[in-house]
Amino acid sequence: MRTRASAVLIALGLGLGAAPARAQDSGAGTSAASFLKLGQGSARAMALGGAYVALAEGSDAMTWNPAGLAQTQQREFAFSYLRYVQGLDSPLYLGYAQPMGRTTWGANFGYMSDNGFDVRDAQGVPQQNANVNVRDAYGAVGLARSFWYEKLFLGVSVREIHEDIAGSAHNTLAGDFGAILKPTGMLSLGFAVQNFGANPADVARVTRGGAALRFNDFLTASAELSKASDTGAQIALGGEFQLPEEYLDVGQLTMRVGYRSVDSYGQSFDSQLKDLKLDQTSGLSFGFGVYTSQAFGYGVSLDYAFVPYGALGTVDQISFKLKF
Repeated sequence: MRTRASAVLIALGLGLGAAPARAQDSGAGTSAASFLKLGQGSARAMALGGAYVALAEGSDAMTWNPAGLAQTQQREFAFSYLRYVQGLDSPLYLGYAQPMGRTTWGANFGYMSDNGFDVRDAQGVPQQNANVNVRDAYGAVGLARSFWYEKLFLGVSVREIHEDIAGSAHNTLAGDFGAILKPTGMLSLGFAVQNFGANPADVARVTRGGAALRFNDFLTASAELSKASDTGAQIALGGEFQLPEEYLDVGQLTMRVGYRSVDSYGQSFDSQLKDLKLDQTSGLSFGFGVYTSQAFGYGVSLDYAFVPYGALGTVDQISFKLKF
């Protein structure tokens, strides 16, 4: 009986650990380390619906396309907080990028946790004094370089992934490769393969391809097609509008909106979402960013993303960057 209960507990933990990722992805994930799909580390990318492979830049590029590291102009430190559904949150994400001429190296670290999953037996009866503790983390180092007078950017990274669900822990080592091509000043093309070299059962391999078009100094649109080894293909679209600098004396304000093809999340009964007509929204995302170069001589940016998830609730992410 104890062996059976342990098996049920582990199976339940694995299923619930993947549940938030299934809300993000339209298919039911079957690989472990599903928390890597949540978009941790970049509120900008989340607000754009994840259409970020061609726009990735700075320390958070390692989550989406390591080639974007090579677009870093200054040393950069990043912090991000993600509040997800079902009590899952990421209280800590740290990133750093160090440019050295045409080459840039970077590192990031993320941690996610949840203490609220209960344990049930095979008949669905809650077990007293039992719950599933989830502890997920990863750390990565990356290197990128620009070529052809900053028209081509190539990058690689190596990530150590730690997953602990109900005391069942394992570590996985995986690699990422990415490329960004800018044939003109307006067009950017991006491609990335993530988590290669690892067993697909331990972490899903993700392939991303997309483009971004900068219409002018104020308006940018992006599109991305992604495919994980344990889900179907997804389309993401994003757009951001930057308020002309003359309207703000101290910096820049950017408004963002995005869309990602996902299954329906059901209907929310939150009164605020109903007032905003977002109670049955699935796949839309919103956000904004503020940047100033006049904060004690440093460049400081603050980005926020908001994603309604129907009956599951809402997701928020806030990211902070310091450039020096």
